[in-house]
Amino acid sequence: MKIKDRVTLITGSGQGLGKAMALAFAREGGKMAINDIAFNEAKALQTVEEIRQLGVEAEFFVADVSQELEVNAMVAKVLERFGRIDILINNAGINRDGLLHKAESKNWDAVVSVNLTGPFNATKAVLPGMRQQGYGRIVNISSLTARMGIFGTGYYATTKAGLIGLTKVTAAENVTKGITCNALAPGYIKTDMMLKYPEDQLKALIVKIPVGRLAEPEEIADAALFFAADSSAYMTGAVLDINGGFLI
Repeated sequence: MKIKDRVTLITGSGQGLGKAMALAFAREGGKMAINDIAFNEAKALQTVEEIRQLGVEAEFFVADVSQELEVNAMVAKVLERFGRIDILINNAGINRDGLLHKAESKNWDAVVSVNLTGPFNATKAVLPGMRQQGYGRIVNISSLTARMGIFGTGYYATTKAGLIGLTKVTAAENVTKGITCNALAPGYIKTDMMLKYPEDQLKALIVKIPVGRLAEPEEIADAALFFAADSSAYMTGAVLDINGGFLI
């Protein structure tokens, strides 16, 4: 797989799916740049400590991905610490549920700024270095909601669909530079955020998933590893659905 010694930056990796991916990459021997907002610093530092216990280099870099200047400063610090960025995983995201006819602009702006502007900022910041070194892997975390209409997901689904567009353009513009860009579109994942839903709602949701369960974060992390590996060099601009048969 040859993740060993690659430098990976994962946004929003202090907890949840981001943490699962960070640990998966660290187990392959990769050097890890952990990112999250200041509010999640304690959890992010715990993630760093768990990675270091695996004998892998890791550092925490605080930045709000919706803020271009913060992202640029973060990327500069990662380059100063590790010398390069080989892999970027745009994972940071937030959600606001709501029906479109009751939608609030403040919720729209918040979700768009993190889920779509964030990956734009991070991708733009790492591309010059990747193009110069002639190597890069960018993995965007989209969603099942981008692939089908799901009640009440107007803010979230729109950003995740936009992320697929960004994926394809990034792939097209950098395909001759040794850089690939692909997207994962996970369904419902067993994370702390998901498990906070009322038990009756969670059971009603799981009944609709053909495999009968939520995805384990590690299952999504393994797919990210595939897209980040040297062996996936012939695959770019792709979207991989991981939803337990919810969308077939």
